[in-house]
Amino acid sequence: EAFVTPSKSFIFNRPVTIAASTGTDLQMMVPDASMATSAVDNMSTLTISEVEAWVQPLSIVLGPFLNIFSFAMLCRVVISWYPTAKLNEFPYNLAVWPTEPLLRLLRGSVPPAFGVDITPIVWLAIFTFFNEILVGQQGLLTMKVKYGI
Repeated sequence: EAFVTPSKSFIFNRPVTIAASTGTDLQMMVPDASMATSAVDNMSTLTISEVEAWVQPLSIVLGPFLNIFSFAMLCRVVISWYPTAKLNEFPYNLAVWPTEPLLRLLRGSVPPAFGVDITPIVWLAIFTFFNEILVGQQGLLTMKVKYGI
């Protein structure tokens, strides 16, 4: 048998006594129960804040954009393993045409590693990073939409 010693706590700035009990039953005595229930009712209707109009549409557009380009860069990594692939033919051109302008931007500044062009991996890391920071589960835009931060 478990025993709980009486203790004093505070709920809504009012003292609460937790009485001694045996087993798993605990008794709480709140001096003004109507105050506690009215405060709980008020909390359920509380709205946090309104979000600016640009946040939700940006989040809706940016999430798929970053995911699609991340997937395209991943396809470019896989395509680079097959040097004889004809990049201007279907289905390779679906990944090559949208990503080639971005890859050209970094090819001059990112040297090949062991003779392999790693710019698709760099862009994949950039897109994945921004996806996580902006629209991920705890991303900035996600938090702004959920909590109005």
